[in-house]
Amino acid sequence: MSWRGSRWRAVGVIVAALLVAGSSSLTGASTPVGDNARTLLLSLPGPFNGCTFLGPNANPTSDAVLDLVRPSAFQSSVSGTLVGSQGAIASAELTSLSPETVVYTIAPRLRWSDHQPFDGRDLVAWWRRARSIPSVLSDGYRAIKSMKLTNRALTVTATFSQPYSDWNLLFRDVESRSTHGGCSFSDLLSRPSLGPYRLVSANASSMVMVMNRAWPSSTSRFGRIVIRANAPIPPNVNEPFARYTLTVNRSQVDALSAHPSVLSHIGSSSSIEELFFNAHRPLTSELAVREGLSWSLNRLAMISGLWGQVTFSPSPGASVLFSQGSPFYPGSPGQAPSESSTTPTTVPAAPSSPVNLADCAPCAVRALRNAGFVRGPLGWISPQGRPLSIRLVRGPSALDAATATSIVRSWARLGIATYVVTAPSEASAAMTLAFNDADVALFDRPTNSAPSFSASSWSGPLYADSFPSGLRLKVLNQLYSTAMNTFNPVTARATWSTYDQTLLDAFWVRPLFTPPSLVEWSPQLQGVLGAASVPGFVDEVPSWNTIVPVNASS
Repeated sequence: MSWRGSRWRAVGVIVAALLVAGSSSLTGASTPVGDNARTLLLSLPGPFNGCTFLGPNANPTSDAVLDLVRPSAFQSSVSGTLVGSQGAIASAELTSLSPETVVYTIAPRLRWSDHQPFDGRDLVAWWRRARSIPSVLSDGYRAIKSMKLTNRALTVTATFSQPYSDWNLLFRDVESRSTHGGCSFSDLLSRPSLGPYRLVSANASSMVMVMNRAWPSSTSRFGRIVIRANAPIPPNVNEPFARYTLTVNRSQVDALSAHPSVLSHIGSSSSIEELFFNAHRPLTSELAVREGLSWSLNRLAMISGLWGQVTFSPSPGASVLFSQGSPFYPGSPGQAPSESSTTPTTVPAAPSSPVNLADCAPCAVRALRNAGFVRGPLGWISPQGRPLSIRLVRGPSALDAATATSIVRSWARLGIATYVVTAPSEASAAMTLAFNDADVALFDRPTNSAPSFSASSWSGPLYADSFPSGLRLKVLNQLYSTAMNTFNPVTARATWSTYDQTLLDAFWVRPLFTPPSLVEWSPQLQGVLGAASVPGFVDEVPSWNTIVPVNASS
């Protein structure tokens, strides 16, 4: 992210801006030789869908694909932070705080694949569409009061009716003003594109892209990309390929060891496997029950059982808002890579206070007894005579299933019975809890670069894509409002830290761990980096190349 505006040095606030070095670089340019004649094989988590960025079923993979075929103001870096896309939206500048005003500059002479010009009218149409969609992604658009076009619609001034410090989340994967939303593949292919690539075919398991020769940035990029869902390492590892997966287990490591020339990186990701506790059910509304259920889980042993001897070990979760892959994560970044040792399973010392994040089975027993629960031959009985039996709803993934099995066993050892139901999606597991149909919800919750996205589980409307908890507290709403009004990221981070700790102190949520990610790529491919998210990984694709470029005429 670049900084713009000497006018802001005296204001004393930190503002984000993206710059592209001259709009003229985005006008017509000849296509060079090199990797333009080559095909890149790309494997991403599937299945795929055809949703727009604001579609109700959009996911990180669909967003990542759109990043290559739609204009954006900001995109994800490999670390998960936002950087200027250096594309069709040439710059975005925060020019005023009272009222908050952002000026977007459009690169001139760019056209959609249907030959219609791209200009500020597309941003205005996107804003009008986004603000009417019941989605957490629309919050910032609803905060914009007006959009004014000047300079032949190449300059757009957005004036906000209320402060929205995460304004750099807006205008990502913008669609043409002539199109509508939808998630079918036919809709995806028919909608005009604008970016380094355009889609030529798409279904749930495969997509094919070809380079947009009218796009002058990253001119040495691959000419064709074949994207497959969850594809293994290809038989010919001498062809350029790259693979991003959230499935990291013994079989994956064994498959990788069978190809010693293949390069790889096991690191963190951008999601958190979490337990949400219902604030309205008789049992989980009690602090002692939430403490007991949380403390009884040995998360180090859980992690070891899930991944064993892999080359990256997640740490027990230390944050509700930030994944372990985030640069703002407050806990341990994880153990150093190791081929020979398993994750340790030693139980940490008993916490000295309820706010401690350590796991401690004796503390769980003590918390229940101090609250008047009695351990009988069939399990725990509450002071009101109710058995301590938990209804847990989990997400549909294999990771959710394995984690739920570990949790059920831990709670059974403590004398707590658990009834598990499976939701059709991660978000619907949260909705089940929010509508009071479960005591506890377990799911893999995505995060992004802005903590406001994660905090929407406990603040604001109960949108399905906000992973609602059903819990709304005055103190959390106040902290949320304060953070969203704070444009200095250092100050805002302190407020988000208080928000985070408020939830952890009361055990409303128990972060278990951040799942690891695995990146694999062919030895002749350069520029590949481990990434905390699928979009962060795919956004780097236009900059990749082979060590020995192939002449386009060959």
